[in-house]
Amino acid sequence: MKITLPTKIQSQNKRDKLHWATRSKQRQHWYTQLRMRLKPKEPPTALVSIRIVSYRNRLLDYANLVGGDCKPIIDCLVQLGYIKDDSPRWFTCEYQQVQVARNEERTEIVLPS
Repeated sequence: MKITLPTKIQSQNKRDKLHWATRSKQRQHWYTQLRMRLKPKEPPTALVSIRIVSYRNRLLDYANLVGGDCKPIIDCLVQLGYIKDDSPRWFTCEYQQVQVARNEERTEIVLPS
């Protein structure tokens, strides 16, 4: 199952400089976007592998991508029951970036069916 969100992932460098209340609002924004597309469910009892693809105008280094808004996305998927926990026992993730024009920026999350 592929979910496309119209928001691009923010880098860890930008995210770390934000006030805690702003970071909290952004986390709620990711949750709202995911909740509009996914129904909450019981967490799976097996390892889940997902892929997060960031379509963006300027590519980030890998650490900035993973440490930025990817963490809140994973936390929201745990909250919605698509991942049991974000520990290595229950979850693996592949992170990718694709360079696109600014008007095509988005985030895709590929979950198992």
